[in-house]
Amino acid sequence: MSEATWFNQLHREWRALQNHDTALDIEKFYRHVMSAHKSGFASLEAIATTANALLLSSIPGAPFLGRKMFEQVGINKHPSLRVAYALSLFAGTGGDADPELANRTLLDVLKDDNAQDALKGLAAAALGDSARLGRATEVDIEEAKRYYEIAYEFGNVGAARNLWLYWDARWGIAAAADKLPDRTRAASWYKRAEPKPKVNGNLQIAPG
Repeated sequence: MSEATWFNQLHREWRALQNHDTALDIEKFYRHVMSAHKSGFASLEAIATTANALLLSSIPGAPFLGRKMFEQVGINKHPSLRVAYALSLFAGTGGDADPELANRTLLDVLKDDNAQDALKGLAAAALGDSARLGRATEVDIEEAKRYYEIAYEFGNVGAARNLWLYWDARWGIAAAADKLPDRTRAASWYKRAEPKPKVNGNLQIAPG
């Protein structure tokens, strides 16, 4: 098989995975991706994206292979692998749930100087969820707020939405020092949670 034909086949299989096409031979796709990785054609970021897609797929056997891909490649090779792996541990997708390990893994990402801001934002937001929900830790509203603020600093707009809901008294719980609702703070975070307008040259186009 020529290199071009091989790439085309892998691309077709990837599209089938995205479309949850049950006709896809998921085991064969897994082998093709791992072969591409070992040959240097699939980056670690691509592996993280593929493993995550397998975890989210409704195709029988796909989530198991997504978890297997993390374990076979090694999550410590790239922050994107650690974040995607940790998120799968919360839900137990493709294997056993281990929220305690997930929290530790996400903390490592936050401390990693090589991790991109977007990945740190995802990690901090997930840690905020853990503190808010008591996921393998005690419920700590102050800690949840702190992590959401960190996540927003790294560009995670969803964290701003969570803080808006908190200050608008939508969580159903409050930190001891906070008097809720605080409409001023709620409005401030609501504004920060708004989607950014699309930019076309010098023309700003508001989302419609």
